[in-house]
Amino acid sequence: MKKLVAIVMALVASFALAASAQAANETVLGTTNIEPRSGTLYQAKPVPVNMTIRAEVTTPPASPKVNPLKNTKTTFPAGVAWNPNNKVCSDTALSETSNLADPSGIVDACSDSVVGTGTSAIVLAKINQPGALIADPILVIFNAGKDNKGRPKVKIYGYSKTTNVGILMRGTLINGVLDVAVPVISNDSAVKYYQFDLPGPVLDRPDIGVNTQGKNPNYVTAICPASGILKTNSEFVLGERTYPGGVDTTPETTVASPETTQECVGAVGKAKLAASVKGPKAVKSGAKGAFKVTVKNNGTGIAKAVKVTATGGGKANAGNINPGASKTVTVKTKVTGRKGSKKTLTFTAKGGATAKAKIKVTVK
Repeated sequence: MKKLVAIVMALVASFALAASAQAANETVLGTTNIEPRSGTLYQAKPVPVNMTIRAEVTTPPASPKVNPLKNTKTTFPAGVAWNPNNKVCSDTALSETSNLADPSGIVDACSDSVVGTGTSAIVLAKINQPGALIADPILVIFNAGKDNKGRPKVKIYGYSKTTNVGILMRGTLINGVLDVAVPVISNDSAVKYYQFDLPGPVLDRPDIGVNTQGKNPNYVTAICPASGILKTNSEFVLGERTYPGGVDTTPETTVASPETTQECVGAVGKAKLAASVKGPKAVKSGAKGAFKVTVKNNGTGIAKAVKVTATGGGKANAGNINPGASKTVTVKTKVTGRKGSKKTLTFTAKGGATAKAKIKVTVK
């Protein structure tokens, strides 16, 4: 800690010689990268992927001061989803009142809830000099469950051995936008960049007692659209605050990142249908019975213009059915036969694939 204080004091002395104390003209860059965990990406069927999210702020060399990062909003490529399980890191286990200077204790408190790991760099005292850059911070991302609207939440723990200070950030994925608030950092420092890797490779830091990795391999799923392009947009909010109170001392500056793209290859895939039927146990001869037919697509491609036909002339349209989705339609079909006999009705679904379902009814 004495060494850190000496570094900060030296930097502050150097900074005092600068002609200006204003930071300006920062540029920002937000990116995501998607890679399938195995096999291929599909145009319609989401599959588990490795996802990297990176946000970086660059201050012009001529500026003596760095404008701290306060918030990022990253708009994910279409078709990317987070899928939290029931292993949630509760506020009882981890909150702003926890001992954030104990990285091994923090990770142990929610070890089963880790969904990502990462790295970061901070600029001590907001001084725009190479000697002020600290590159040792770690990041651990925990599943925080869902909000009251069912949207995925995360807690992001950051710790720097150099400063011996930890912070806790929180993020929520809202309509494909990850909103992360960055708290005020010790020693009046600023975030240079952060990088989240989900579900997260091994983070092995024996010097601080941390060895962990993401525990949910299905946490992130994604598709590759027919265009073969994954697009990411980001918005950064910068501004100074008091430490440790976090009270704004300068107006906020909002800077948009240029749109970034990633090329991908998505297979069209194939539909694979399954059908089931429910309906009345008995129908009067010559009358129509109303049957509920559920068609599910267990394939990797879209089942297009699905139609359901039935013994007795009944039919219905189910439309397009995405992979993993199902639709239920009502099919009214005529039942004929000798009174008291059993009649087997067959319902056939077709749309890039075929599935059948049968039901027995008594003729009244």
